[in-house]
Amino acid sequence: MLNLVSWKRLSLSNCLAIFRLGLMLDCPRLAVSARNFACERFQLITRDEEFLHLSPSELAAILASDSLNVETEQAVFEALIKWVGCDKDKRLEELPTLLDCVRFRLVPEDYFAEQVEQHEWLRSNPEITKKLQLVKDAHAGKLPEVKKTMTNKKSKEKKTEEDGEEEEDQEELLPGILNDNLRFGMFLRDLILMINDTSSVAYDPTGNDCYVASISSQIPKNHCSIVTKENQIFVIGGIFFNEQSEEEQLNSYFLQFDPASSDWLGMPPMPSPRFLFGMGEAENSIFVIGGKELKEGEQTLDSVLVYHRQSLKWGESVPLPYAVYAHGTVSQDGIVYVIGGKGDSKQCLNKVCAYDTKKGEWKDLAPLKTERSLFGVTVYKDKIYVAGGVTDNGLTGTMEVYDIKSNKWSEFVEFPQERSSLSLITVGNGIYAVGGFAMFPSENCEELTPREMNDIWRYDESERKWNGILREIRYASGATVLGVRLNTLRLTKM
Repeated sequence: MLNLVSWKRLSLSNCLAIFRLGLMLDCPRLAVSARNFACERFQLITRDEEFLHLSPSELAAILASDSLNVETEQAVFEALIKWVGCDKDKRLEELPTLLDCVRFRLVPEDYFAEQVEQHEWLRSNPEITKKLQLVKDAHAGKLPEVKKTMTNKKSKEKKTEEDGEEEEDQEELLPGILNDNLRFGMFLRDLILMINDTSSVAYDPTGNDCYVASISSQIPKNHCSIVTKENQIFVIGGIFFNEQSEEEQLNSYFLQFDPASSDWLGMPPMPSPRFLFGMGEAENSIFVIGGKELKEGEQTLDSVLVYHRQSLKWGESVPLPYAVYAHGTVSQDGIVYVIGGKGDSKQCLNKVCAYDTKKGEWKDLAPLKTERSLFGVTVYKDKIYVAGGVTDNGLTGTMEVYDIKSNKWSEFVEFPQERSSLSLITVGNGIYAVGGFAMFPSENCEELTPREMNDIWRYDESERKWNGILREIRYASGATVLGVRLNTLRLTKM
């Protein structure tokens, strides 16, 4: 009963405590379940105070696990150093043993030379320097002579039984510090995630493969989505159509994608419903910016709601300098940028402003060259790219790029078609554009009508042009699109 109840109630705030409880009560199933939960969310649990209170053996059980969800081994080393630093006088003596849990052969050689070998706690310890020399030798292609363990197997053939011989299985063991098995999290890949009200599908533009990320009907239509720098995926707002009650159409939904269960987890709902808002993230918080109320008059908002991921609570932040909706929002280095959109007059804006989360203030920046709303926007190599959208004269395919350092906008290669609601995303080493709406003549007359597009384009930096890589992908229909990193080992290939 303890196993079942505790597993259902595991969370970021209690998984380490339950892991320790399972060990103390000699309850392996409970301890392993809690440890696996912690390993899955390693980057987040290392921020928790409870992590710093683990005993050396408890810490080793986590750091040595193949199931650790880390993209790089550097994160494991840095977590260990952080743990030691919490009580350096007592914990330095544990460091030589705990270093065996770090797979230094998976660490880039330049990082190893600069951050590991030169670390004051490591270079001053003769036992550790000997171990690190083994890693340096391994990088040079020299492995030590391995220890061989002999295990007896039962004979399977009658002849072997008659001869009285036994087969011997030799297992070669390298020192723990030379372990180079990949962790579970190292199978992450850069994918295009399309989230709609029937499913969430991930597309790999490099391998041209599709994966089912989640089959869920709880995602509302017309939602907004965001992926944080820690690769956490959230959905906010949207509409569920309730035929019996028109007043319940817009809801304050707030959901987070859980890669471990391939499901969406309910979060504290947004305090006030709104639509056509923007989303940003900084300082471990999510910002819901501007938009419109779905009430009579549809008032345009300048208010900013903020969700604090540490306290799991909503609050309010400093309002925008002006009311805006259908704008673009991106985040970079603790700054949230609000670009374009429409104001109370319903005319497109070229305004750009930025919120500094540390200073708690908004600042006006250089304006867009073209007033626009409902456009695609992404950050790529420390620059902000804007594509397509709606102008006061109709749709546009023009693009602009903003240099954050110089506070200047410049024209960029035009997108091949005039579109609104284009999804512009950064995936791995490239910029991709997905879907949106274009205008086409209707079948019976020459009047132009909007048509949803379900294609994918990639920008070729060397040739400075857009290339279509997929003519149609139906999963993009009605979806919000994000550039994410997901572990393909846990996804179902389509």
